[in-house]
Amino acid sequence: MNKKKIRLKDIADKLGISVNAVSLALNNKVGVSDETRMKVLTVADTLGYLDQFKDSDKKKHLNSICVMLEEKVFKDTRFYPKVILGIENEAKRNNYDTIINFIRRDKYDIPLSIERGKAEGILVLGYISDENLKLLKSYKKPIVLVDYASLSVVTGAVMTQNYTGAYMATEYLIRCGHRNIGFIGDIKAAMSFYERWLGYNDALKQYNITLENVFCITENVEENVIQNNFQAFTEILKALDRFPTAWFCANDTTAFVFMNALKFLGIKVPDDVSIIGFDDIDICSMTEPRLTTMHVEMEEMGATAVREILLKVNNAYYIQRHIRLPVRLVERESVKLITGCQN
Repeated sequence: MNKKKIRLKDIADKLGISVNAVSLALNNKVGVSDETRMKVLTVADTLGYLDQFKDSDKKKHLNSICVMLEEKVFKDTRFYPKVILGIENEAKRNNYDTIINFIRRDKYDIPLSIERGKAEGILVLGYISDENLKLLKSYKKPIVLVDYASLSVVTGAVMTQNYTGAYMATEYLIRCGHRNIGFIGDIKAAMSFYERWLGYNDALKQYNITLENVFCITENVEENVIQNNFQAFTEILKALDRFPTAWFCANDTTAFVFMNALKFLGIKVPDDVSIIGFDDIDICSMTEPRLTTMHVEMEEMGATAVREILLKVNNAYYIQRHIRLPVRLVERESVKLITGCQN
């Protein structure tokens, strides 16, 4: 008995979208969102649509890279979609396909592409527990972590210069005359945030500036940011007797939500308080005022991760690396010059 052929319509019906949208997503054409394309690829893989072309003479089956990330992380749609774009473009240049899989911390399942042996390598975007990482390694496929690195499980990793960038951002504020500088970011939510917290701390120490914990918001930040709940920040601000002259935000999305809270309370940026962010997502040039931030090479992170994993795929003796991509300051209008910058 022949197995039923999976059609584009089957994928479309499963997702409640048009066949045309499915076609655009599978062929990486414009006209559908990154989120829709990921959902289409995931369903196509689950239903076995991609397997139909494995031995087809009509269409050469591409080698595959499995890309894994938490769905809640992807809800911050301004960072990881650019990383994924870099992954997809570099993979295609090397005749590789990408299979996107959303994962959960509380219910961890090995993607079918790995269980069936279709993926030649694995990219994990963001956090993964050591326990689950060890489980992935048992499948004997090259693994590269992106925007995260395990401290106990050996894999390749591609990250940005979080510590250095945070030091540079804080130093920039200091050179602009600021001596009371706060920090906003959930340091337990991501390794990158914790590293930025360390860079901020060390910059203050280097310039003999006392860290004032009252100006540091380091817990229960991430969920409020994801939900754009600026009211939570207004309550924190109302409880402060005084403000610092500047705040360093662990990423731009946090800075954006925090600026909304300040605006709601009638506090002007940068006249009353300065703000600097991290990542340089698209929204930075649309905020009022435009946000000064540290630029991260998001697409290059994805492309570098693909190149690193293919080096291992093509050479079993290749020793995988931990790579840190450089950052740079992008000056806009959200930081006030108090005494004149020291070059």
